[in-house]
Order: sequence, then C-alpha cells, then structure tokens
Amino acid sequence: MTQVSVLGTPIHYEEVGEGKSIVFVHGACENLQFWNHQRSLAERFRLVFLDLPGHGRSKPIQSGDLSIHNYARIVSEFIASTCREKAVLVGHSMGGAISLLNAIEYRDNLKAVVLVATGAKLGVLPSIREGLRTRFDETVRSVIAPRQFASSTNLEIIRFVTNEMMKCKGVVASSDYEACNGFDVRQKLATINLPTLIMVGEEDKMTPVPWSVYMKENIPNSRIVILKSSSHIPMLERPADFNRSLSEFVTSLPL
Repeated sequence: MTQVSVLGTPIHYEEVGEGKSIVFVHGACENLQFWNHQRSLAERFRLVFLDLPGHGRSKPIQSGDLSIHNYARIVSEFIASTCREKAVLVGHSMGGAISLLNAIEYRDNLKAVVLVATGAKLGVLPSIREGLRTRFDETVRSVIAPRQFASSTNLEIIRFVTNEMMKCKGVVASSDYEACNGFDVRQKLATINLPTLIMVGEEDKMTPVPWSVYMKENIPNSRIVILKSSSHIPMLERPADFNRSLSEFVTSLPL
C-alpha cells in the first residue's frame, strides 16, 4: 500500500503507467476505485489515483474540517509530493469542485484540469443532507445511489457504486455533502487560465448539463463533452467514450 503524508494526514494512492501525469480525485462518499475503468490509459500516461482523507484507505484528516478548501489544499500538496512535473488534474463531482479550486488558487503545479459531472456551485437538497445525518444507509441506497445512473446503466455498475458508497462512514459522507452545499466559485471562473475539459453525462440528475454549459461559457480556453447514455458517473457508465475524450485532451496539451 502506497502512502504519502500530506499536511500531517496519511494519504493512500495508487500509481500506474508512464508519461504525462494525470491525477484523479473522486467525489463525495466515493474512493479511488471509481476510476477503475481509467486504468487502461496507463498504456499512454502516468496515472495517479488517491483516496481523499477519511475515504477508501486514507486516514481521516488530522487538522481542519472537511471543506472543499481543505481538500483542495491537500490535493495541491499531494500533487507537489508525487509529481515531478505539472499534472493534469481530473475531478469528479466534489472532486471537480476540488479541481476547480486548485485551478483558481493552486494552479502552479497544474498543466490542465478536467471537470467531470460537477459545477461552479453545488447545491444539495436539504432532504439529502438531513438523511445523511440521520439515516445514512437508507439515504445512500434509496435516494443518492439511484440518482447517479442513466436509464441504460447496467446492474453491475449500479451494484458496484452502491456498495462502494456504503463503505464510506456516515459522518464523512455528511461532511462531504455539507462541503459541497457551501461551494460557490461562479465569480472566479474567469480567472482560470488553464486548458479545461468539462465532461458531463446527458442524463445527469445530480449536476445537470446546464451547470457544465455555464462553466464552458465562463471559463476561458475550455471545451465541453456531453456523453450520451450516461448520468452522474460517466467514467463508469461510458468508459470507452470517457477515456477517448480524456486521452485526446491530454495528448493535445503541450509537453
């Protein structure tokens, strides 16, 4: 098991491949296994997958609260510790918010950012926030997980996502969604000067397509890819299309 200490917190990560570095950050209530279908990209790139503090195999955060700002600072320090050169940062949902904040405040060690199923503002329904605080298992299984998928998503993916989300501790999941609910960088999008790829599933119910379109319209040097037959987890639902778009984007970046 590979770990690195970041701001006093042991962070678990996995690394495969060689070439341009791509760092993957998962979303709320998730872990690095949500990027399993991207491992095939190791034939062309160096891939680094991390578990955020309190998720997967990483220890809980040692100082500060579970906020997007704290996560962003940890991810920035993690990249500085594990990547010799500037990296492409890929973030899903809450991980996308973390990536956005890195692009705004910690851009020096970044080559580009990829924002997957996310938004510049992440409002969360009060019923979901309350459910996570008081009825974690029920809320994940009956409210959050079913909203993740497109109508055509196969049962194997649904079971995998649900089971992995259930491994997250309730207090961490609740803190994640509270952090998302307070996130808003709409007024800072124009300051992003990195190449930016925005990816979203056409059936996304959690972070709808208009949220991605808004980012495309307000982030200079950005492009958008809307993936068909997918919802909030396009990297698992449509991995071939997702990987193709990601690979083309990273390959287009200057050395």
